Amino acid sequence: MLSKYAQEISEYLSSMMGRSIIITDINGIIIGSPAKERIGDFHPPSIPCVKYKKMSFDDAKAAKELGVWYPGSTVPLFYNGRVMGTAAIAGEPEVVMQFSLLVKNQIESMLREKILSPSLSSPQKKINELVRDIGVFDPNRDDHALLTKRAEQFGIELDQPHGVIAVFFSNFRGLGLEKNPVKISYESYSDPIEDEIDYSSMHGRVIVLLREIFPDPQNIIASVARDRFVVIRPCDIDEKHLEEDIEASCESAGEIYNKLKEASLETIIGVGHPAHNLFELPNAYRNAWDVVGIAEKLSMPPGAYTFDRLLLEEMLISVKPHFSLRFIEKRLAALGGDGDAHDLLDTFKVYCESFFSKQQAAEKLHLHRNTLSYRLQKIEERLGISMQDFKQVMAYYLALYMKELGNRGGSR
Repeated sequence: MLSKYAQEISEYLSSMMGRSIIITDINGIIIGSPAKERIGDFHPPSIPCVKYKKMSFDDAKAAKELGVWYPGSTVPLFYNGRVMGTAAIAGEPEVVMQFSLLVKNQIESMLREKILSPSLSSPQKKINELVRDIGVFDPNRDDHALLTKRAEQFGIELDQPHGVIAVFFSNFRGLGLEKNPVKISYESYSDPIEDEIDYSSMHGRVIVLLREIFPDPQNIIASVARDRFVVIRPCDIDEKHLEEDIEASCESAGEIYNKLKEASLETIIGVGHPAHNLFELPNAYRNAWDVVGIAEKLSMPPGAYTFDRLLLEEMLISVKPHFSLRFIEKRLAALGGDGDAHDLLDTFKVYCESFFSKQQAAEKLHLHRNTLSYRLQKIEERLGISMQDFKQVMAYYLALYMKELGNRGGSR
């Protein structure tokens, strides 16, 4: 793999860096060099570099003794956790050591891109694009026939009832590729090199794993972002079987979570409401991601969540900004300036979620009932509300909850 692209990468980086950058195979034979006459020559410093998988530096004296052209650094190149060769950067060690790792990472990144790029034009890429377009499809504006035809190319009947499962990798967002080796294994996939993989090559394996869980050819499985996957599956939305189908989706989501957890991948999985047809499918798609977003915003632990368990939260994030909400937010903000505000707001929230039972709230908060009563009295005084007024209390509770969900009042 490395020999196929070594010369191109070497010439490109050498011209960009203004330094000679050579690439060798695992036997120390130069396979990429800006000076083409060096191709096929032996590069002695590469041997210990491959053996010990560590960077080395050679000054002018050491370079002369080793019989190499220039002083510099030699770094091992990895792909799928295995040393594929080395890169040597010419220059005084104290100079090149400043950017040796940068060059190493750049070569490995370019190699990944070169190797993976053929797959980018594969059917899977087209499926990924199809699912992204489903997510933004507007029935009032877009031609649904185009999506239907694209799906038919894969033998998929799109205009029928479907359910959507969204998979979000909560422990990989924003992390660098080369810093996150992941061990992932399952029965039908065997890596001839080794099980260690990096994030960029993880996508293909996750697709295969999801295919094992959802083997029906009518299931659509796609990667829609760096840390997001989607399963769109046919479902039975007949009233008699709807609950059973939702339960089956939840079980499948749980299976996804457990399989990926075994591979040290933490996920938040959202099961959206079912769609009767293609026109409802974009809403079902967004609903599944809303479930994921709610779980993340509320700092819920990794796991599988369904839309019917988060109905209140779903409704609250869809509430439009309003002056009344803004008024309540100002009251809550004023309370936030006090030193004990956090304890009071936490007490208020737990009290409401305990069916307004002081005994249950006190037990959950590990407080004496008198302490709880004192806090509730302070809340009444500072917010200007009565705990006996259900509507008033619920208005403040819902506003507080909406704030946690990121939905705030308008300022018009």
